[in-house]
Amino acid sequence: MRNRKCMAALAAAALFLSGCGNQGTENKRLEAEEKQEPVSADLADAAESPEDREKKEKFGENCLPEHSFETELNGLEGTVFLVSYADHDDVSINLIWNGEVMASINPRVSINWFTSLEAVSLWDVNFDGFTDIVMIGSNSRYGRPFAAVYYGEISAYEETKRYHFTCMEELSENLSDQVKESLTIKEIRRLLAGGKKNGEFESCEEAYEAVLQLSVLEGLAGFETEYGSKFLYDLIYVDEDEIPELVTGLNGYYVNLYTYEDGTVYMPMNQWGYGAMGNSGYEYAPGKNSMRNYNADQAGAIMNTYYMKINESHDIETLVWIESYNFVDGNGNDMLDEGEEYGEGPVYIDGEKASEEALAAVYDSYDVGDYQYIEGRMSVDEVRAALRQ
Repeated sequence: MRNRKCMAALAAAALFLSGCGNQGTENKRLEAEEKQEPVSADLADAAESPEDREKKEKFGENCLPEHSFETELNGLEGTVFLVSYADHDDVSINLIWNGEVMASINPRVSINWFTSLEAVSLWDVNFDGFTDIVMIGSNSRYGRPFAAVYYGEISAYEETKRYHFTCMEELSENLSDQVKESLTIKEIRRLLAGGKKNGEFESCEEAYEAVLQLSVLEGLAGFETEYGSKFLYDLIYVDEDEIPELVTGLNGYYVNLYTYEDGTVYMPMNQWGYGAMGNSGYEYAPGKNSMRNYNADQAGAIMNTYYMKINESHDIETLVWIESYNFVDGNGNDMLDEGEEYGEGPVYIDGEKASEEALAAVYDSYDVGDYQYIEGRMSVDEVRAALRQ
């Protein structure tokens, strides 16, 4: 049955491109979020509007018109269609892009799967710049409605950009538990960020509180590994302005960095890993907008040094890459081979072999000194208190 649904969706996608406008479908989607009328997987006979009939003709008879609409995903060019289906006790969602099913989701949280769909909405829940999916549904065995949050992202390692979605189970369960009396998209937005969208925050304190609240709901605040590493927070000043950056992360494993400007939270570092594979971590020079990273290859035989900054797009930009060989590469294969000795080898700047004078000039230009590690040092309560000061 699913194959037939996908075939119908693919055949109809091109036709639907000319039949729906962004504004109209977006308005209907927002209205549906407010109404949030459940649609059972057992499709009941009901009078259909011409628009609903058109969607079913284009996407298949099992399409749920109320929860099927045209949308956009951040960072992905072109129109995306989110199409919801119901087939008895099976609810599924397809995201169709360029006439193909880019992602297919059978919403579930733990052992509970959706047998009915009450609401679906898309926005950037975790401030990483990618669009996420929030759904509300129910299962006859589970009883009350529950939420399912899927974080979206585009892999940086694929030639063709496409979205992948991951269910955030603990976040989903906590949202369901905390707003169980009135589980709606509106209430989820209120719990996550006071009902505000990114871009509407009035201060960095308000914006960072939304980030902190999300980490609490994700179950990260207070988390500690069996080896003693903790999920912690900090406020630092990376660039020249008086607005701090927020640091979160699991010390020794990865770090996140958030920055704020004009009502919007940005996330220039999203789970940047370190502590393994020769990566010692990330440093910053307070107030200088200069960051540094050391990353060793071949057990220290080659040392890579990167100098970076936060650019105007709120991304991390690499300014210069220095590759220093700590051995004499006799055969020129970039590997420390048997018989080759440790010692001062060649140095490359941005891939080009450099002289000692050129290397000294690079350090004079980019190394501003007084670097400190970007890592968490405070609990969630401590960083909240610091934001209120």
